[in-house]
Amino acid sequence: MQPKDSTTNEGFKGFTNHSCPFLPCHEGVRGEFNCLFCYCPLIAYECPGPYEVFTDKNGVTRKDCSACTLPHNGYQGAWNFIQKWLEKPVVWNGQPQTRKYRQKPVKPKKGQSETDETRDTPDTSLP
Repeated sequence: MQPKDSTTNEGFKGFTNHSCPFLPCHEGVRGEFNCLFCYCPLIAYECPGPYEVFTDKNGVTRKDCSACTLPHNGYQGAWNFIQKWLEKPVVWNGQPQTRKYRQKPVKPKKGQSETDETRDTPDTSLP
């Protein structure tokens, strides 16, 4: 039996630790900086966020996700992103990304030029 989600309070979807000495740890975050996923739960899984692959001093292949802002982009956005990717997790195979990550322009609001704001999204046109 699944628990029924009957709350309208969404305070559990994020917070900003204003006393953190590393804040802001990522540049380019949209919305309120979400610290809930400071240690991203997708580190061991395939994900669309930009990451580099490196080999540590013990010869273990690791992901460097320091350029990724997806788990920090607002409370609602970050929560939805993580939940979506954890629904059907695929264990990371230790290889570099095959789907490149790019920034797409956000549809401009009235009176705003297209270059005023960009949105981080995975490039889904590649296999």
